[in-house]
Amino acid sequence: METRDRERVKQILAEVNVFPPTEIEVAIELIDSYLSGSPDYIIKVAADENGDVLGYICYGRVPLTDAVWDIYWIVVGKEFQGKGVAGRLLEFVENELYAKNARAIMVETSSKPKYQSARDFYTRKGFSKVCRIGDFYSEGDDKIIYRKKFR
Repeated sequence: METRDRERVKQILAEVNVFPPTEIEVAIELIDSYLSGSPDYIIKVAADENGDVLGYICYGRVPLTDAVWDIYWIVVGKEFQGKGVAGRLLEFVENELYAKNARAIMVETSSKPKYQSARDFYTRKGFSKVCRIGDFYSEGDDKIIYRKKFR
């Protein structure tokens, strides 16, 4: 990801009509942190042959673990959803982390119905649900944690 990609990613976050403004603000904070050189977050974009951003993935190593990583965001523009972009982003990151001897990848999401496609995606990609914390984000909105083990 480069600075020139920031506005398109912000636009994608809004156009998918899933994330409230507060979540988009957090996503942009992570992007700005990455663009300012922080080693805590890594961001990769998927782009077409013209360099137009189709989606992005944000991930980072979980502090105090020997080799566990978090995926914070995978978001693909509305017109490119269902075309394998998210899967290719995830596959790229998995290959990169496997080469770094990662032990596992973690991802968390909401139990709200609008996040069902995300939950289905992680399951299809070999992640297992390992935890559900009731009423975590708000009343009736549970936190669901998935893990994919490499070793």
